[in-house]
Amino acid sequence: MAALEFKLPDIGEGIAEGEIVKWLVKVGDTVKEHQPIVEVMTDKATVEIPSPAGGTIQALQAKEGATVPVGTVIFTLDTAASGAKNGASAKSTPAAPAPAAKGTQPVAEPSKPAPKGGEGHATPTTGGKPTHTATPVSSGASAGGASSGGKTIDFKLPDIGEGIAEGEIVKWLVKAGDSVKEHQPIVEVMTDKATVEVPAPAAGTITELLAKENATIPVGSVIYKLATAGAASAPASSQAAPAKSAPAQAAPVREAAMAGASNGSPARVSSADSKVLAVPSARRVARELGIDLGRVPATGRGGIVRRADVEAFAQSGASSTQSAPAQSTPAAPRTPVGVPAGERETRIPFRGVRRKISEAMVRSKYTAPHFTVVEELDVTELVSLRETAKALGQEQGIKVTYMPFIMKATALALAKFPMLNAHLDEKSEEIVRFGYVNLGIAMDTDNGLIVPVVKEVQAKGILQIAAELNELAERTKQGKVKPDDLRGSTFSITNAGNIGGIMATPIINFPDVAILGVHRLMKRPGVVETPQGDKIEVRQYMNLSCSVDHRLADGADGARFLVYMKRLLENPGLLAL
Repeated sequence: MAALEFKLPDIGEGIAEGEIVKWLVKVGDTVKEHQPIVEVMTDKATVEIPSPAGGTIQALQAKEGATVPVGTVIFTLDTAASGAKNGASAKSTPAAPAPAAKGTQPVAEPSKPAPKGGEGHATPTTGGKPTHTATPVSSGASAGGASSGGKTIDFKLPDIGEGIAEGEIVKWLVKAGDSVKEHQPIVEVMTDKATVEVPAPAAGTITELLAKENATIPVGSVIYKLATAGAASAPASSQAAPAKSAPAQAAPVREAAMAGASNGSPARVSSADSKVLAVPSARRVARELGIDLGRVPATGRGGIVRRADVEAFAQSGASSTQSAPAQSTPAAPRTPVGVPAGERETRIPFRGVRRKISEAMVRSKYTAPHFTVVEELDVTELVSLRETAKALGQEQGIKVTYMPFIMKATALALAKFPMLNAHLDEKSEEIVRFGYVNLGIAMDTDNGLIVPVVKEVQAKGILQIAAELNELAERTKQGKVKPDDLRGSTFSITNAGNIGGIMATPIINFPDVAILGVHRLMKRPGVVETPQGDKIEVRQYMNLSCSVDHRLADGADGARFLVYMKRLLENPGLLAL
C-alpha cells in the first residue's frame, strides 16, 4: 500500500492556518490527480485543494468547521493503484500552492509524472512506500537533474485561482544570479482577481528568468529556473532523470515561531531557519514602511502579526532603530487616487481586475443588444416600513436596508415575468428559464466590481435576505468571498443609490438576460390623491431602470416588469402576500 499523508500546505504568504469549509469527497472514494478534495478558507479567500495524485481516500483527518494549522495532515491517500500504473516514477512530494493577495487564493497545479527520457514533474509516491509528506517545497516547480546533491528547479506558473488560465508578470523581485532564501518573494503575478507574490520553493540561486515584465503567461509555463544547493547551473532540460525532492520544512518553522509568540514575546525572524507568521497585508505594509516583522508584537490568534500590529508599531516610533528608514504613518492606499502633486499626468497599467471587468462589459455590450426601461416610484410607504423593519432587525442583530425589500420584490416580479429570469445557452441554442431566483448583487470593492450571489431569494423573508446580504457583503469587502458565492446568478441588481445619480443604464451581467438599476432616494413635493381631491405633500421618490437583452425579451417585457415592481414597492405590504 502506498499511503500518502497530505498536509495542509502554505496557501498564502504567511498563512498559518486554514478552516476546513467542506470535504468534496468521503472515505473510500476513488479520486483522480488534480480532482478537488477539500475547500479551505484562510483570512483572504476560500481555495479548493486538489489531489496530488490518483488513488483512494483512506482517511479524512479534520472535521468541517475545524481550524487546522499549516503542516497538519488533513487526509490520507492510498496511491497504490496509481503507483502501479506509473511504474518507476520518481518519489517526491507534490507541489504546493502559491500565495495570493486579495480575493482568489492560489491553488497550485500538482506535479505530474516525468515523461520517459526527459524532464518532468515528480509524483508523490511509488513502489508501495509512503512519502514523508504531501506538503511540498513549492508550487509549480518541477525538478531537473541533480548534481552534487542539489537540483535545478524549473518553476512553472501555478494555477493561482479557479479557472485562471494565465497571469501577467508585473514585476521581478530578483535578477539572474541572485541568491534567494526559501519563501523569499520572487515575482509579482497579476490575475483578474488579485496580485500574487510567488515565493521561492527553496533556497538557491536564480539561474534564468524566462518571462518579461508585463508579459501574459499561460498557467504551466516555466517562468524561471532555480539551482538549489549543490545543483549544476545547467538548465533542467539537459539532465537525464528527475531528482528527489527535499521534504518541506515549513511546519516546524511555524511551530517554533508560534511558540515564541505564545509566550508573549514578539515574533522573531531568523534568516537561517524561521519565518514570522503574518497576514499578507501586514507583510506588504511592513515592506513599505521598512519594518522588520520580527520586532512587531503579534496580537493575532496563534501569534500571527496583523496589519494593525504593523501600523501600531510604526506609529509607536519603535521602528526608528531599523536600518531601513520607517515612516510613522500607515502606508498610503495602493490604488492611485487622482494625479500626484506636481505631475501633469499619471499612467496606470490597464490590467488585472480592471481589465477583466472591461472585457466582461465589452462582451456583454456587443453580444447582447441592450435596451433600458426607466420607471419612477413613490416609495414613501416603503421608507416608513423600512424604519419599522430596521428597529426589528436591530433586536436580532440584523442591519435592514432598502435592498432586501427590492430583492424580494424582484423575486416576485420575476415569477410573473420569467423570460427575464433566464439565460441563453448558445451552444445548444436553447433558452433556459429558471424556476428559482438567484440574485447577483454588484458590490463596489477595492478590487473592483464584484458580483456575489444570494441564492433562492424567492423562498426567503425580508430579514433572512437582509442577514445573508450583510454577511455576503462583509466577506466580499474583506476578500473572503468563496468561489461558490460568485456562481449561479439568474438576474442581477446594481445599486448606486447610496452614492448618487437619479438614473443609469446598467450593462447586463452576462449571461443573465436582464439587470435592475437602483437609484437615489429623493424627497420632493408630489401630488397625492385623496377623497377630498388632489393635494401636495412631501414624498419620497426613487427611479428604477432595467436593461434587457433584446434577443430574448421585448421592450414590453421590461416595461411590464418595472410596472409590477412599482406596484409592489409603492405598496410594500404586498411583499408579504
